[in-house]
Amino acid sequence: TYVVDSGAGLGKRWKDTTQAAAQLTAEKLAEDGIHDPSNDAIAVLQEPQDAMAAFPVDRSGAVDWGKALGLGIITPRADIEGKSEMVVMDKDVIFKGTGDMAWVKFSHAAHTAWLGCDTCHSGLFVPQKGANKISMDNLLAGEQCGRCHGSVAFGLRVCERCHNTPQKNTPAGAQPASVDQ
Repeated sequence: TYVVDSGAGLGKRWKDTTQAAAQLTAEKLAEDGIHDPSNDAIAVLQEPQDAMAAFPVDRSGAVDWGKALGLGIITPRADIEGKSEMVVMDKDVIFKGTGDMAWVKFSHAAHTAWLGCDTCHSGLFVPQKGANKISMDNLLAGEQCGRCHGSVAFGLRVCERCHNTPQKNTPAGAQPASVDQ
């Protein structure tokens, strides 16, 4: 019932386009290293491939959770009982220390639609301008943004998801693609 809102698949159902989760590759529960394959209860759980069959995917084949949220396919809860409202903070932060890459525009709104502020502050990040020395080495080591990105959030191989704001000297061929955050 969810339709593509742009591009070649405009107006088609997600699962009828090449952007659909038919491209999604997800480990089977019995093989994910988390679930016990010898436990009979595993048979009552839905396989991720089936559960996310109609979810939109990004160009790497991973679920585009932001798009799924925007389409209303999923609705995160502020608390386990679903009684509280999510508090979305609409404040973008631009990180300019990206060398020749496009700058990173960090969207607080995209993150606080899922998470409370205390998820990242003050454990992963100090909420103060210039206090966090973010680097790709740290992210790839599972620190800072890499704590979630690459495991429970989109991976680090789709560069334009983060490097999304052209800087003055960004070559025309290196401009980021238009993406939904």
